[in-house]
Amino acid sequence: MKRLALSGVFVFLLAQGGLAAEPQPVAAIKALQATNQKVNWDAKTAVVDDVTCDGIPDTVIVGYEQDAIWLGVVPGTKSDKLGKPTTTRFFLGKQTQDSLCAAPVRIEVYPIECEDENGSLPGCKAVKGCSAFSLIDDSCDSFHFY
Repeated sequence: MKRLALSGVFVFLLAQGGLAAEPQPVAAIKALQATNQKVNWDAKTAVVDDVTCDGIPDTVIVGYEQDAIWLGVVPGTKSDKLGKPTTTRFFLGKQTQDSLCAAPVRIEVYPIECEDENGSLPGCKAVKGCSAFSLIDDSCDSFHFY
């Protein structure tokens, strides 16, 4: 009898959207794989945080290809579906402004700050819960996303 009651609650929650069908990073990786099957998206690098400043958690993931590192951002939405993925390719070890020096890389998130040592930044508006992030390889300059 208790099993039936719990099963009924579980089915009710699924029908009401109370439980997601799969964790957000898993769904995000599937969405990214659909956009580029050659990239190996690294689930261990997945970060879930609001980086689009809309109050909904997004997923940011690193992917690896033979001579490149990819950054994937999959926006969350108010529904159970994820938004359209955005990907950016960075060359690896090319000694150019659009390359990273070494693999592996990691993602670090942090609150957006609208002030620096000179005071307020023009046009910057801090949004509660919104985060910036960096793509870091620990060998050369990081890429920062706001």
